[in-house]
Amino acid sequence: MGAGYLFVAPFVVIFAVFSLWPDIYSLVLSFEKYSGYGRAVPVGTANYRALLGYGAFWTQLGNTLFYWVVHALILIPIAFVLAVIVRSKLVRGRKFWKPVIFLPQVMSIVAVSLVFETLFSQKYGVVNSVFGTNIAWLTNFAIARWIVVLLLVWQGVGFWFVVFLAGLTGVDPAVEEAAMVDGAGTVRRTISILVPMMKNVLLFAVVIDAIGSMALYTQPNVLTAQGGGLAVPAVGTLSNLVVGNLESGTFGESAAAGWLLFILTILVGAIVFGGFRLSGGRFGRGRQR
Repeated sequence: MGAGYLFVAPFVVIFAVFSLWPDIYSLVLSFEKYSGYGRAVPVGTANYRALLGYGAFWTQLGNTLFYWVVHALILIPIAFVLAVIVRSKLVRGRKFWKPVIFLPQVMSIVAVSLVFETLFSQKYGVVNSVFGTNIAWLTNFAIARWIVVLLLVWQGVGFWFVVFLAGLTGVDPAVEEAAMVDGAGTVRRTISILVPMMKNVLLFAVVIDAIGSMALYTQPNVLTAQGGGLAVPAVGTLSNLVVGNLESGTFGESAAAGWLLFILTILVGAIVFGGFRLSGGRFGRGRQR
Protein backbone atom coordinates (compact mmCIF):
# COMPACT_ATOMS: atom_id res chain seq x y z
CA MET A 1 0.00 0.00 0.00
CA GLY A 2 2.76 2.42 0.95
CA ALA A 3 4.72 1.63 -2.21
CA GLY A 4 1.68 2.55 -4.33
CA TYR A 5 1.43 5.99 -2.76
CA LEU A 6 5.17 6.44 -3.28
CA PHE A 7 4.87 5.74 -6.99
CA VAL A 8 1.97 8.16 -7.54
CA ALA A 9 3.48 10.86 -5.31
CA PRO A 10 5.57 12.51 -8.10
CA PHE A 11 2.49 12.94 -10.30
CA VAL A 12 0.40 14.29 -7.40
CA VAL A 13 3.10 16.82 -6.48
CA ILE A 14 3.62 17.97 -10.07
CA PHE A 15 -0.13 18.22 -10.65
CA ALA A 16 -0.65 20.21 -7.45
CA VAL A 17 2.23 22.62 -8.11
CA PHE A 18 1.86 23.21 -11.84
CA SER A 19 -1.89 22.72 -12.41
CA LEU A 20 -4.08 22.78 -9.29
CA TRP A 21 -2.41 25.69 -7.52
CA PRO A 22 -2.28 27.96 -10.63
CA ASP A 23 -5.96 27.21 -11.26
CA ILE A 24 -6.91 28.12 -7.71
CA TYR A 25 -4.74 31.24 -7.80
CA SER A 26 -6.22 32.40 -11.11
CA LEU A 27 -9.74 31.94 -9.71
CA VAL A 28 -8.87 34.11 -6.69
CA LEU A 29 -7.12 36.61 -8.98
CA SER A 30 -10.24 36.94 -11.13
CA PHE A 31 -11.91 38.68 -8.16
CA GLU A 32 -9.00 41.07 -7.62
CA LYS A 33 -7.41 44.07 -9.31
CA TYR A 34 -3.74 43.36 -9.87
CA SER A 35 -1.26 44.93 -12.30
CA GLY A 36 1.65 42.54 -11.76
CA TYR A 37 3.28 44.40 -8.89
CA GLY A 38 2.23 45.77 -5.55
CA ARG A 39 -0.76 44.49 -3.61
CA ALA A 40 -3.78 42.84 -5.19
CA VAL A 41 -7.01 44.64 -4.29
CA PRO A 42 -10.23 42.60 -3.97
CA VAL A 43 -12.91 43.98 -6.28
CA GLY A 44 -15.58 41.27 -6.11
CA THR A 45 -17.23 40.56 -9.44
CA ALA A 46 -16.09 43.85 -11.01
CA ASN A 47 -13.77 42.11 -13.48
CA TYR A 48 -16.54 39.85 -14.73
CA ARG A 49 -19.01 42.73 -14.99
CA ALA A 50 -16.46 44.81 -16.87
CA LEU A 51 -15.82 42.02 -19.38
CA LEU A 52 -19.51 41.40 -19.94
CA GLY A 53 -19.95 45.14 -20.54
CA TYR A 54 -17.37 45.23 -23.34
CA GLY A 55 -18.74 45.17 -26.87
CA ALA A 56 -15.54 43.38 -27.90
CA PHE A 57 -16.39 40.51 -25.54
CA TRP A 58 -19.68 39.75 -27.29
CA THR A 59 -18.12 40.21 -30.74
CA GLN A 60 -15.33 37.77 -29.95
CA LEU A 61 -17.79 35.38 -28.31
CA GLY A 62 -19.76 35.38 -31.55
CA ASN A 63 -16.57 34.77 -33.54
CA THR A 64 -15.61 31.85 -31.30
CA LEU A 65 -18.99 30.20 -31.76
CA PHE A 66 -18.95 30.97 -35.49
CA TYR A 67 -15.56 29.31 -36.02
CA TRP A 68 -16.65 26.26 -34.04
CA VAL A 69 -20.07 25.68 -35.61
CA VAL A 70 -19.20 26.48 -39.23
CA HIS A 71 -15.91 24.61 -39.40
CA ALA A 72 -17.35 21.57 -37.56
CA LEU A 73 -20.30 21.35 -39.97
CA ILE A 74 -17.79 21.15 -42.82
CA LEU A 75 -14.91 19.28 -41.17
CA ILE A 76 -16.66 16.32 -39.55
CA PRO A 77 -18.66 15.22 -42.64
CA ILE A 78 -15.65 15.60 -44.96
CA ALA A 79 -13.39 13.59 -42.64
CA PHE A 80 -16.03 10.88 -42.26
CA VAL A 81 -16.68 10.62 -46.01
CA LEU A 82 -12.95 10.44 -46.74
CA ALA A 83 -12.60 7.65 -44.18
CA VAL A 84 -15.47 5.72 -45.77
CA ILE A 85 -14.01 6.18 -49.27
CA VAL A 86 -10.49 5.13 -48.32
CA ARG A 87 -11.87 2.13 -46.42
CA SER A 88 -13.97 0.98 -49.37
CA LYS A 89 -12.71 -1.60 -51.83
CA LEU A 90 -13.15 0.86 -54.70
CA VAL A 91 -10.08 2.88 -53.71
CA ARG A 92 -6.60 1.71 -54.52
CA GLY A 93 -3.38 2.83 -52.88
CA ARG A 94 -4.67 3.18 -49.32
CA LYS A 95 -1.12 3.32 -47.98
CA PHE A 96 -0.59 6.40 -50.16
CA TRP A 97 -3.81 8.26 -49.34
CA LYS A 98 -3.66 7.81 -45.57
CA PRO A 99 -0.44 9.83 -45.00
CA VAL A 100 -1.37 12.36 -47.70
CA ILE A 101 -4.68 13.21 -46.02
CA PHE A 102 -3.09 13.24 -42.55
CA LEU A 103 -0.09 15.36 -43.60
CA PRO A 104 -1.56 18.83 -42.77
CA GLN A 105 -2.09 17.70 -39.18
CA VAL A 106 1.64 17.29 -38.52
CA MET A 107 2.51 20.75 -39.81
CA SER A 108 3.06 23.65 -37.43
CA ILE A 109 -0.04 25.77 -36.86
CA VAL A 110 1.98 28.98 -37.19
CA ALA A 111 3.68 27.77 -40.38
CA VAL A 112 0.37 26.79 -41.97
CA SER A 113 -1.18 30.13 -40.96
CA LEU A 114 1.73 32.00 -42.56
CA VAL A 115 1.29 29.96 -45.75
CA PHE A 116 -2.40 30.89 -45.87
CA GLU A 117 -1.47 34.51 -45.23
CA THR A 118 0.79 34.38 -48.27
CA LEU A 119 -1.89 32.70 -50.36
CA PHE A 120 -4.61 35.21 -49.53
CA SER A 121 -2.65 38.43 -49.18
CA GLN A 122 -4.27 41.23 -51.19
CA LYS A 123 -1.04 42.74 -52.55
CA TYR A 124 1.21 39.73 -53.16
CA GLY A 125 -1.10 36.79 -52.56
CA VAL A 126 -1.00 33.75 -54.81
CA VAL A 127 -4.80 33.53 -55.11
CA ASN A 128 -5.20 37.11 -56.37
CA SER A 129 -2.23 36.71 -58.70
CA VAL A 130 -3.54 33.49 -60.27
CA PHE A 131 -7.12 34.70 -60.77
CA GLY A 132 -6.26 38.33 -61.53
CA THR A 133 -8.39 39.67 -58.69
CA ASN A 134 -7.78 42.29 -56.01
CA ILE A 135 -9.89 40.92 -53.17
CA ALA A 136 -9.04 41.94 -49.59
CA TRP A 137 -9.25 38.40 -48.27
CA LEU A 138 -7.67 39.16 -44.91
CA THR A 139 -8.47 42.83 -44.32
CA ASN A 140 -12.15 42.53 -45.15
CA PHE A 141 -13.10 40.92 -41.86
CA ALA A 142 -16.34 39.38 -43.12
CA ILE A 143 -14.26 37.44 -45.66
CA ALA A 144 -11.34 36.86 -43.29
CA ARG A 145 -13.48 34.82 -40.91
CA TRP A 146 -14.21 32.38 -43.74
CA ILE A 147 -10.50 32.12 -44.54
CA VAL A 148 -9.95 31.13 -40.90
CA VAL A 149 -12.65 28.47 -41.28
CA LEU A 150 -10.98 27.19 -44.46
CA LEU A 151 -7.67 26.93 -42.62
CA LEU A 152 -9.26 25.07 -39.70
CA VAL A 153 -10.92 22.57 -42.03
CA TRP A 154 -7.81 22.01 -44.14
CA GLN A 155 -5.56 21.37 -41.17
CA GLY A 156 -8.01 19.42 -39.02
CA VAL A 157 -9.51 17.00 -41.53
CA GLY A 158 -6.53 14.62 -41.39
CA PHE A 159 -6.80 14.01 -37.66
CA TRP A 160 -10.49 13.13 -37.67
CA PHE A 161 -10.02 11.13 -40.88
CA VAL A 162 -7.64 8.83 -38.99
CA VAL A 163 -10.00 8.65 -35.99
CA PHE A 164 -12.97 7.71 -38.17
CA LEU A 165 -10.89 5.25 -40.17
CA ALA A 166 -9.89 3.53 -36.93
CA GLY A 167 -13.51 3.49 -35.79
CA LEU A 168 -14.67 1.95 -39.05
CA THR A 169 -12.41 -1.05 -38.46
CA GLY A 170 -14.84 -2.08 -35.71
CA VAL A 171 -17.76 -2.34 -38.14
CA ASP A 172 -18.48 -5.96 -39.03
CA PRO A 173 -18.22 -6.36 -42.85
CA ALA A 174 -20.89 -9.07 -42.66
CA VAL A 175 -23.48 -6.44 -41.74
CA GLU A 176 -22.69 -4.40 -44.83
CA GLU A 177 -22.66 -7.52 -47.01
CA ALA A 178 -26.12 -8.44 -45.75
CA ALA A 179 -27.36 -4.96 -46.60
CA MET A 180 -25.86 -5.26 -50.08
CA VAL A 181 -27.72 -8.53 -50.58
CA ASP A 182 -30.94 -6.72 -49.61
CA GLY A 183 -30.23 -4.15 -52.32
CA ALA A 184 -28.91 -1.24 -50.20
CA GLY A 185 -26.64 1.12 -52.12
CA THR A 186 -23.51 2.86 -50.87
CA VAL A 187 -25.32 5.94 -49.57
CA ARG A 188 -27.99 3.90 -47.82
CA ARG A 189 -25.41 1.62 -46.19
CA THR A 190 -23.46 4.63 -45.00
CA ILE A 191 -26.48 6.40 -43.51
CA SER A 192 -28.29 3.37 -42.08
CA ILE A 193 -25.35 1.20 -41.00
CA LEU A 194 -22.04 3.04 -40.71
CA VAL A 195 -23.31 6.24 -39.09
CA PRO A 196 -25.34 4.50 -36.32
CA MET A 197 -22.51 2.04 -35.60
CA MET A 198 -20.05 4.97 -35.43
CA LYS A 199 -22.29 6.93 -33.05
CA ASN A 200 -19.84 6.92 -30.14
CA VAL A 201 -16.89 7.88 -32.34
CA LEU A 202 -18.89 10.73 -33.87
CA LEU A 203 -19.88 11.88 -30.39
CA PHE A 204 -16.24 11.88 -29.35
CA ALA A 205 -15.27 13.87 -32.45
CA VAL A 206 -17.96 16.54 -32.05
CA VAL A 207 -17.34 17.07 -28.32
CA ILE A 208 -13.54 17.16 -28.52
CA ASP A 209 -13.62 19.43 -31.57
CA ALA A 210 -16.01 21.78 -29.77
CA ILE A 211 -13.76 21.95 -26.69
CA GLY A 212 -10.70 22.65 -28.85
CA SER A 213 -12.54 25.34 -30.81
CA MET A 214 -13.32 27.31 -27.67
CA ALA A 215 -9.58 27.85 -27.13
CA LEU A 216 -8.89 28.92 -30.73
CA TYR A 217 -6.20 31.60 -30.82
CA THR A 218 -3.29 31.20 -33.25
CA GLN A 219 -4.96 30.98 -36.66
CA PRO A 220 -7.03 34.22 -36.67
CA ASN A 221 -4.22 36.21 -35.07
CA VAL A 222 -1.47 35.07 -37.44
CA LEU A 223 -3.72 35.46 -40.49
CA THR A 224 -5.24 38.87 -39.82
CA ALA A 225 -3.10 40.78 -37.29
CA GLN A 226 -1.41 43.70 -39.02
CA GLY A 227 2.20 44.28 -37.96
CA GLY A 228 2.07 41.61 -35.26
CA GLY A 229 0.03 41.71 -32.10
CA LEU A 230 -3.56 40.57 -31.78
CA ALA A 231 -6.29 40.47 -34.39
CA VAL A 232 -9.05 43.05 -34.16
CA PRO A 233 -12.19 42.01 -32.24
CA ALA A 234 -14.09 41.63 -35.53
CA VAL A 235 -12.00 38.52 -36.24
CA GLY A 236 -10.47 37.58 -32.88
CA THR A 237 -11.70 35.03 -30.36
CA LEU A 238 -12.24 35.04 -26.60
CA SER A 239 -8.67 33.86 -26.08
CA ASN A 240 -7.58 37.32 -27.26
CA LEU A 241 -9.16 38.83 -24.16
CA VAL A 242 -7.00 36.61 -21.96
CA VAL A 243 -3.78 37.49 -23.80
CA GLY A 244 -4.69 41.13 -24.38
CA ASN A 245 -5.37 41.79 -20.70
CA LEU A 246 -2.11 40.09 -19.76
CA GLU A 247 -0.21 42.36 -22.14
CA SER A 248 -1.95 45.46 -20.76
CA GLY A 249 -1.23 44.48 -17.15
CA THR A 250 -4.82 43.90 -16.08
CA PHE A 251 -4.22 40.46 -14.65
CA GLY A 252 -7.53 40.29 -12.80
CA GLU A 253 -9.56 40.78 -15.98
CA SER A 254 -7.31 38.31 -17.80
CA ALA A 255 -8.01 35.67 -15.16
CA ALA A 256 -11.73 36.46 -15.30
CA ALA A 257 -11.69 36.12 -19.11
CA GLY A 258 -9.97 32.76 -18.73
CA TRP A 259 -12.64 31.49 -16.34
CA LEU A 260 -15.45 32.77 -18.56
CA LEU A 261 -13.83 30.86 -21.41
CA PHE A 262 -13.63 27.78 -19.19
CA ILE A 263 -17.32 28.06 -18.27
CA LEU A 264 -18.23 28.49 -21.94
CA THR A 265 -16.22 25.39 -22.83
CA ILE A 266 -18.00 23.32 -20.17
CA LEU A 267 -21.40 24.58 -21.30
CA VAL A 268 -20.73 23.91 -24.98
CA GLY A 269 -19.35 20.46 -24.25
CA ALA A 270 -22.32 19.59 -22.04
CA ILE A 271 -24.86 20.88 -24.57
CA VAL A 272 -23.27 19.01 -27.46
CA PHE A 273 -22.87 15.83 -25.44
CA GLY A 274 -26.40 15.99 -24.06
CA GLY A 275 -27.98 16.77 -27.42
CA PHE A 276 -26.04 14.05 -29.19
CA ARG A 277 -26.89 11.47 -26.56
CA LEU A 278 -30.58 12.35 -26.61
CA SER A 279 -30.86 12.13 -30.39
CA GLY A 280 -28.80 8.94 -30.38
CA GLY A 281 -31.00 7.41 -27.72
CA ARG A 282 -34.17 8.07 -29.71
CA PHE A 283 -32.57 6.63 -32.82
CA GLY A 284 -31.46 3.56 -30.94
CA ARG A 285 -34.96 2.86 -29.58
CA GLY A 286 -36.38 3.37 -33.05
CA ARG A 287 -34.03 0.78 -34.47
CA GLN A 288 -34.99 -1.75 -31.82
CA ARG A 289 -38.66 -1.51 -32.76
